[in-house]
Amino acid sequence: MSLFSKQILSGSDPVHSVKNPEQSRKIAIPSPLNGRVKPLDSVPLKIFSQRLLGEGIAIEPSGYQLFTPFDCKIDLLPATGEQIRLRASNGLQLLIQLGIGTERLMGEGFKFHVKEGDLVRKGEHILDFDLRKMKAQLDSILCPVTVLNSQKIKGIEPNFRQVLALEDHIFYLHL
Repeated sequence: MSLFSKQILSGSDPVHSVKNPEQSRKIAIPSPLNGRVKPLDSVPLKIFSQRLLGEGIAIEPSGYQLFTPFDCKIDLLPATGEQIRLRASNGLQLLIQLGIGTERLMGEGFKFHVKEGDLVRKGEHILDFDLRKMKAQLDSILCPVTVLNSQKIKGIEPNFRQVLALEDHIFYLHL
């Protein structure tokens, strides 16, 4: 994680430590689901909290639908439904993990509206999930959303609050 990322995540002022950050391009990433945005550190799985799968946030879901936050290709969508990988035409790769331990459900409680390899537009409905089942059977319902190719961004500015899918942003990426 870059110094800029660390400072943005901690809430300190990154302007004094990075040359011309105002010249960086800022891209808003809409929320793919309804819920409360939390720090990635709150995810009880080290692969996420230690940022081994990139920088990002976690969403505590309050709904049951997942949407595409931008035009993209569905790079990965296993039958178990626990993980979705999206690739935008500009190269941005986003990973959305639906809860921790979701693979144990073996796809039960998931209804898919797209398939792996599909090209989809922003706002398309990817899948429905059974939040009650997830709450009852998973280690955590937190849904990490990470930028798999975080090394290509200068920083991330999270939006730690309640969000509505496609209406509110979960974070801004500084390119």
